Amino acid sequence: MPNRYSYPNSLVLINKLGITDYDRWKTVETAAVHQRKVELTEHPIPGSFDLPHLQAIHRHLTGDLYVWGGDIRDTDTHPGGTGIAHCRPPFIVPEAERVFGELAARDHLRGLDAEAFSDGLAWVWGETTAIHPFRDVNTRSQHIMFNQLARDAGWVIDWSQIPGDVFAHARTLAIVENHTGIDALIRPNLHRLDSGKRPGTALTVESAALTVEQVRGFQARGISRTPDVLDRELDAARRRRSHPTPESSGTETRRPEPPTPHGGLSL
Repeated sequence: MPNRYSYPNSLVLINKLGITDYDRWKTVETAAVHQRKVELTEHPIPGSFDLPHLQAIHRHLTGDLYVWGGDIRDTDTHPGGTGIAHCRPPFIVPEAERVFGELAARDHLRGLDAEAFSDGLAWVWGETTAIHPFRDVNTRSQHIMFNQLARDAGWVIDWSQIPGDVFAHARTLAIVENHTGIDALIRPNLHRLDSGKRPGTALTVESAALTVEQVRGFQARGISRTPDVLDRELDAARRRRSHPTPESSGTETRRPEPPTPHGGLSL
């Protein structure tokens, strides 16, 4: 459907560089946003892990290309090919205030053990996926903010062990089902920032940075593999999650309160 974000009769978003060829636009956008992501991995934008913070991150990532960087979208969106709708534009701000308000009430997941932190992060990531505040570049903005939140709470996620398309599938399912798929993928790859290691791999802040190839995988949304295949991988991850290994770190166990359901969604 034509809208003010795209060139007429095109899927290409109107951009500052005037690129109208789809393949060239996607190549330039992926590289430009990735460069900005690297900057924010090394020098995070201070914030309160709320909607203004996410907007500041989005503005930095997209400012080279789009005049609407950081602006709340005013058109409907949906994960491509799923028939699932994201939050309608009039509900984006109140829904974000609800979700990030609950996150703040949980002290931004600080002081939790690995089990509780993974569950809490998966919940807020799923809710933010459903809200989808921007016309585009939501996934990459969320990735920056939630990795920053993890580091602030003393954790790092080893993304090299999480298939991008499976994680994208888990986020889509979180819109209509629950966040357990996200949790199942994060928990086995969650490590203490100061001491966690897998054999042969030093986990540092840089472990949270995605390569351009991984970004493409996160954006694939199951295009390269069918939903049935992705469901099977996610179910296997959930089964592994239900039999955790005794490697949780030794901070106090403080479980978050049960999350409230989605609101303001047109499904």
